[in-house]
Amino acid sequence: MSFKSFWNEKNEIEFFEKNLQTTTKEKLFYKIDNEYIAYIPKGKEFHDTLQSRNSLIGNFTEKWVKEFLEPIAKEKNLFCINGVICEELGLSKKSPADIAFCTTNEIEQKEENIKAIFEVKIIIVFLKSTVTPLLSVNRPSSKT
Repeated sequence: MSFKSFWNEKNEIEFFEKNLQTTTKEKLFYKIDNEYIAYIPKGKEFHDTLQSRNSLIGNFTEKWVKEFLEPIAKEKNLFCINGVICEELGLSKKSPADIAFCTTNEIEQKEENIKAIFEVKIIIVFLKSTVTPLLSVNRPSSKT
């Protein structure tokens, strides 16, 4: 069984490059001291958070984690599924499981078919410098 490598800086760069093709840099990066950066540096006062980035990173990382976990699920003869719904467990359409290992390959599951549930929480941690090279990607421009 071959595994995908753990989350790293390349994955973060891939996230930004992909999203810069359809999203403005202001929605992806913090602008501090006239520089676009991926994170708020330690000791820097900054009160705004990038809520616009949350759903983008959530979608990207849930897909990434599914690909990461799939070999394990297959080895156990299970399916690795995003967005599982199981009313018996309180997993609704509005609040599904990020990822679950199940015995059947369906979004809507019975409790007995769910063998593991995963909540995906990945944040941007590696890009500790300005992101000027990424900003050269073709993307929509915003008027600021």
